[in-house]
Amino acid sequence: MKRSILIIALILICFGLKAMVGNDETCFVKAGDKLYFGRDLKIGIAHTKLICFDGTVAKFENHDVTAYQHHHRLYRLMPVICDDNDTLCMAMMEYLSTKSGFSVFRYCCPKNNQAYFVYKDGEFYCRINEDQIENLSDFGIKVI
Repeated sequence: MKRSILIIALILICFGLKAMVGNDETCFVKAGDKLYFGRDLKIGIAHTKLICFDGTVAKFENHDVTAYQHHHRLYRLMPVICDDNDTLCMAMMEYLSTKSGFSVFRYCCPKNNQAYFVYKDGEFYCRINEDQIENLSDFGIKVI
């Protein structure tokens, strides 16, 4: 009985220490030319809220946000290019990899389709659709 109480107490102490240490992730939001850092990020339909390290909340309009990092994933506002090289709109894309000046971003369509966009030095280079995902292995990306 004493042994089980001691084990439970040690487990609770471990969870308490982990809660006191807190979250070591740092999030950021880039709005305009300024970069804001915080400890958590909430993305809504019209606003993005950044919870700062001191507990205050900074609120941004989504159309002002050009980049953000949350859960070790970086998202940037990039142009969505359709098959005939027309720019449809600007959307947040997840940065995946860079190799030899080529950067790969993933865009998730509202229709649950994924497209991968390759940019060279910030300019659109090509689009990789789901049926061409074997080309992503050149960038070290494994798609399951």
